Amino acid sequence: MAGSPQGEPAEGGCFAVLSSYLKKRKGKKQNAPQNAPSPISKTKALTARSTDLSIPLSTYHEANAASRDEPVGGQTNLAPDNVDEHGKENQGNPDLWSQAYQKLDDKTKNWIGDACKNANDSGEQRTQDLVTLVRQREEEYKRETPKLKVGGYEIIWRDYADRVVMWVMMLGDILSVGSAPAPSPVLWSALKVLLKANASQCEDLAAIFGCAEEVLRLTRHGKVYEDVYLHGGSCNTATQNLQGALVELYKSLMELLAHAFTRLNEGQGKQFLRALVSGGQGAKLVSQLTEQERKVSIAADACGAVASHEHQRLLKSLDEPLRNVGDTVKRLGEKIDESAMIQALDYISNIPIGEHQQEKRDSRTPTTCEWLLKHHKFLEWEGSDCSSTLWLQGNVGAGKSFLTSKVIDHLSAACQQQTEYDEGFAYFYCSRSDPVRQETKYILRSYISQLARVPNHSTMMEKNIYNLYLKAKQEQRGFSTAECETALTGLVNLYRRTTFVLDALDECERESREALARILRNLVDMGEGTVKVFIASRKEDDIEEYLGSQKLVAISTADNKSDIEKYIDSEVSKVGGAWRSVSAEVKKQVKRTIGEKSDGMFRWAYLQWQQLKKLRTNETIRERLGKLPKGLTEAYDEIYSQAEEKIVLQQAVKWVLCAVRPLKSEILLAAVRLGSNLESLALSDSIDESTSEGNLPSLTLTDPIDEPTLESICSHLVVLDSRLKVWRFPHASVAEYFEDQHKSWIGRAPEDVAILLVSCLIDCYSEWAPHKSADETREFLKKTPDLDNHLDPRHPLQEYASSYWTRHAQITVNQCQEVPGLAEIVKRFLGTRGPQQISSRQYQAWCQLLRIRSEQLLAPYSPPQDVQPSEKSIFGICAYGLHRLLEGWWDKDIDLLQVNSRGLDLLAIAARYGHEELCSELITHGGDIHKELDTELGSAFMEAVDESQTQVVKLFLKGGVDPNLLRQDSSPLCVAARTQNDDLGAVTALLEAGADPNIKCPCCGGALTTAASLEKHEMVKLLLEHEADVNGLADRYDQFDSPLVAAAWRGSLQCAEILLNNGAKVNEYFCGGYGSALAAAIFGWRPVEMVTYLIEEAGADPTVLFSSPPCISEIDDEDWAKEELTSERVQAAWYLIDECNIEESALRSIGFETEEPNDFDSEDDNEDDSEYNHGG
Repeated sequence: MAGSPQGEPAEGGCFAVLSSYLKKRKGKKQNAPQNAPSPISKTKALTARSTDLSIPLSTYHEANAASRDEPVGGQTNLAPDNVDEHGKENQGNPDLWSQAYQKLDDKTKNWIGDACKNANDSGEQRTQDLVTLVRQREEEYKRETPKLKVGGYEIIWRDYADRVVMWVMMLGDILSVGSAPAPSPVLWSALKVLLKANASQCEDLAAIFGCAEEVLRLTRHGKVYEDVYLHGGSCNTATQNLQGALVELYKSLMELLAHAFTRLNEGQGKQFLRALVSGGQGAKLVSQLTEQERKVSIAADACGAVASHEHQRLLKSLDEPLRNVGDTVKRLGEKIDESAMIQALDYISNIPIGEHQQEKRDSRTPTTCEWLLKHHKFLEWEGSDCSSTLWLQGNVGAGKSFLTSKVIDHLSAACQQQTEYDEGFAYFYCSRSDPVRQETKYILRSYISQLARVPNHSTMMEKNIYNLYLKAKQEQRGFSTAECETALTGLVNLYRRTTFVLDALDECERESREALARILRNLVDMGEGTVKVFIASRKEDDIEEYLGSQKLVAISTADNKSDIEKYIDSEVSKVGGAWRSVSAEVKKQVKRTIGEKSDGMFRWAYLQWQQLKKLRTNETIRERLGKLPKGLTEAYDEIYSQAEEKIVLQQAVKWVLCAVRPLKSEILLAAVRLGSNLESLALSDSIDESTSEGNLPSLTLTDPIDEPTLESICSHLVVLDSRLKVWRFPHASVAEYFEDQHKSWIGRAPEDVAILLVSCLIDCYSEWAPHKSADETREFLKKTPDLDNHLDPRHPLQEYASSYWTRHAQITVNQCQEVPGLAEIVKRFLGTRGPQQISSRQYQAWCQLLRIRSEQLLAPYSPPQDVQPSEKSIFGICAYGLHRLLEGWWDKDIDLLQVNSRGLDLLAIAARYGHEELCSELITHGGDIHKELDTELGSAFMEAVDESQTQVVKLFLKGGVDPNLLRQDSSPLCVAARTQNDDLGAVTALLEAGADPNIKCPCCGGALTTAASLEKHEMVKLLLEHEADVNGLADRYDQFDSPLVAAAWRGSLQCAEILLNNGAKVNEYFCGGYGSALAAAIFGWRPVEMVTYLIEEAGADPTVLFSSPPCISEIDDEDWAKEELTSERVQAAWYLIDECNIEESALRSIGFETEEPNDFDSEDDNEDDSEYNHGG
């Protein structure tokens, strides 16, 4: 908000556009923008639980009037011909509701009669009234827990409200296509009275909704049967029986309504709810309904077949479950164009989950895996409205991923069929072959990317996710794990039902397993909607512990024997003419033997079939069947022993096993040719710093190899993914086989690969030197690489080495006890004279190219700015944490006072990148933790805080650093509050060490204000728990006068609610900045929602706008947000004018201009709209 776009006059700001837009429409209220929603519909309270019903909801004032509807009294005459407008068209059809009414006892008749007084409104109006009433009652308990425990069951009471609304609408849908009498006014009026019944606790309201939902559901059933079988005047024994059954059903429904109303008035709502859910006092009426429903169904079946397609559809719909609904997702979505949507979702996660699913689907034998979908535990898990986790357990090679793919297809198809409903569904395949698919944050990002796009609304994306994406993109980073967890919680609470599928959890590292299980378990336990989680993995003790026993259902893959038999049967039929000499008896023997010996292992069965199908005679097949390997280990032993090019196979296994990302053919085909020349190189045989002449190459090179050859050599052990074009292990058991059975050479694999990567760089930069100018180097990098020359700096292998050699070095040190070869080659690369001396020109060339690549975002995991000047490698050692690898060498003659190009000393560099152990060693060597630096942050401690390096922050605090010492006009707590991620570790450490939560900084309004302005609600809670002043004023900061002002400007309803619940003063006004929270909301990021919330929920007084008008002279919105924010501010202004009776001129008086721009003077001037559309 620092200033307006250049060239724009100061008085032509956003508010000028807004106020002139209002002026043109003064006195023409009916011409307000068509897309301006009712203000109440934009508040968090009402948007969170509304449902898109294609019916305009009442405004706030209209809703209040609706809640004071006509008084009840007097009995209404309910003669059989008293039907509504739909029924008048069908005088020949009997009114079964009136017949049912005549059969009621006098007490129930009187109650129904009282309810029906003044029931003269239209069918459409009744529908709208009921919808409005449901939403109003729901608001009464909006702050209550969404889940209730009733009679041993857990229910989500708000689902009842959604179902009531949905049944009302579905009845309306039938009326639009049918011509039988509509449900009598008896029903609508009685329902309205029940919905207005006294509810002294949340259970009472759940009872009201639950009863209404059951009545409407059965009413719809009856209406369908009337429309299909009784319309048209046909009369026979079957239709007469159906009429009689329906009359009894309708009678029972009216009795239930009257009984429920009585019980609620007697304060027995909770007991009635228990009867609805699980039986109990009053359950007799509920059980009667079940019996009546059964009788109606039998009577309807006896009426015969139905020819009409529409009638067939209606009958079929009676058997379909009512899906959870809600237009919350739609109205909390951000409308963006398709290209921006794709770009945003791809930025959040570019993992091609669709390709993973397609691969499993294509490999899955048709008709297999059906048993899982029919398993009673799966059906219970899927059909229940309670949140729960289903864990598919199976041994290695049991085909769990194929079963998961079947579940994904099934759930995805179910969601697509229900096109009118919004439900969340996301899946993910973890992979032993891809480190990225094992990391928590990448898995969560994929889930977010799948859920962020509003289903059935392809151009809408959840607002908070879109804003988080824009923020992360601006800061050139991805979402942190903490941000992902917060975002997923918000998405889950947005949907009524969300399903997560996670395959191969056991293929993740233990740390990731624990984090994923904890996060998913929390979503199940704490999510406001129904959360279903399906996990497939081996039965590992740690996973079982992480998932917890509550709400966990386990299924074993022991039932997959028939699937294996189907697979073999399918494969035998495919072999065709190749087995023309094989007898039918031998074919049966093949199926039987593999099925019996597979022991439930799909992978083993697959491998044996691959061997058998190569054979051609009965004799050789029988011989093979007689010596099948036992288990996967023997199967892999057999394949490995048959490999003729074991050296190449071992190289491929090493690279695929150790790679930090999946390798494409251009990399692996070059990598398997490499050999190390390290034994021929003595450390004293240093790289010539000025010329490469006379230097031995670090690598040896074998003859070229192509893709088909490598596939043949690595058959069934390492494969090329035909879709993703990367090399991987075909199954996690392959990697485990090599790790367990070939330790002699696999144990050295991390070091071998790291040595080859560093050697690649040495030889590359011995042959190639950077151009004189950076521009020339950039142009060089744009050109096509020479794929036949592995020493070309643009070669994919060189790019991989350049980006990841330091990670490989760190991994190697962590996995291997001694790595003398790697240490030696790294010293050679850095410069054998030592890290305090001039580094090798190869290292300097790599640093230069790294910096240019990082500018183009081609070098992940690289801190290029902090390794400069590259003439000394000590800066790179501290940035990348290579001290353990170079023990006894890196700190020889160390100079602790030297600084890099940004002014950071060695301790500050190590602190910034979170190398706690290195920091300890530097401190031992004399590093000063209190030293002030001439940098942006001012000290090593502040560097650690800025990067949320919690362990380093704790180390410095333990060493005596003052948690309240300001550096460069910032306190550590304020720096921690404004970090890019939501991690609370550093903030917690500071507060526990005595940091003052109310300390003021010249650069900001304090930690609480900063956290609120960045929408960090968990941090706001934490600071308040440590006695931060909720109404603390800024000393010098002229924008956010208080934490509430900051939250209002950001549009964070959650932060605002937290602050207000802790005593924030909503009507406090200030002499600077925005002047008040309400003014900040108007000119903030979500003006409609926030302004409405502050006035209607928090009690903000609109006159505070004029007690202290804003002092902000200009608004500088981001370009991408200008049009939308202008539109939203217009809507907020209309709300203030229409609902709060504020004069337009008074609103302009708190604006930024003294007079309107001439462009807005004429209402008919076409330039008005042009300026309005582009104004900001």
